[in-house]
Amino acid sequence: MTESDSSHGVSDAFLDHLDQLARQDGGSWWRDVLLRDDVFLAVRRNSLNVYYRGGSIFRIDDRGDGTASPKTHVKYLVRQQQALAELVDGEFRPNGIGWTHYAGPETLRDMIRAASDLAGAEKTGLHPLIMGSPAVVDVEIALGRAQESEINGSTTDGPASSAKRNLDRLDVATLERQGTDIAVVFHEAKHFTNTALRARSGSLAVVDQLRRYRLTLLHHVPALIARYQAACRAIVRFDAMRRHVRLDVGAGGLLPPDPMVQEVAAGNAVLTIDPNPRLIVFGFDADQKKGQLQTILNALKTADPNLAVYAAGDPSSAGGAFRPPAKQ
Repeated sequence: MTESDSSHGVSDAFLDHLDQLARQDGGSWWRDVLLRDDVFLAVRRNSLNVYYRGGSIFRIDDRGDGTASPKTHVKYLVRQQQALAELVDGEFRPNGIGWTHYAGPETLRDMIRAASDLAGAEKTGLHPLIMGSPAVVDVEIALGRAQESEINGSTTDGPASSAKRNLDRLDVATLERQGTDIAVVFHEAKHFTNTALRARSGSLAVVDQLRRYRLTLLHHVPALIARYQAACRAIVRFDAMRRHVRLDVGAGGLLPPDPMVQEVAAGNAVLTIDPNPRLIVFGFDADQKKGQLQTILNALKTADPNLAVYAAGDPSSAGGAFRPPAKQ
């Protein structure tokens, strides 16, 4: 990977180091991650995020020399067992409530359970759609000023709260064949109960949100192309690591990356950016589908006739969320 490429993804040295961790005898935290079927590895600039239901249970940074520095938020280190903290002289004295060292798959399972407990309805509902599609190449995609800083290779100045105020996130990016090219397509997911789907006065908030995303995507097309070319190369490497680890333990059942990912990684396809985000609405029952949902869909169609919307009552059994929309 060239220096220019690594500014949009992770370096070959970093991937080589992760590959060494995957091949270590006796196990490692990275091997445990690779053995999970329910986490998503998202490529960032000089780092990775390991996501479960929208929660980043690991952020894995490149220390600058190609070696990995894994970090997690303390909220994911709660031990999933009954433990009491004694209150003595106004001070709580915890007894085995949180993990203080990595103790193998048990620790990772507790981290994932903590992330599950903290996930809201939208991230929980979207998760099976993400894990069920090999065409997904990114999740929790930063847009706005934070995205601009990442693309330009700088860091956001000011406190974290300021950075968050300038940050928008699209939920999912997938690959899709569009003519002879392969396009990166972006998706925003909303639970049926989300108020952004309903107009109390003026325009629909979700339509305004997607229009804002479109402008940002158009502004960053060249950098986004480089970002997802780098991401696809890394995804292919992760797949090889996963297969090696699973072979070691006699596990199978791993879906291969989508052929489009492999084509982009090998440089055998022209990659483009589709600047028109699509909307996924889910979490409604049969009665709501006939009533309130139809009202929402009609309002969306009126507000933006070109908006592609996919509606799935039960996302755990929906298979078409990331397919190209039917032509009108």
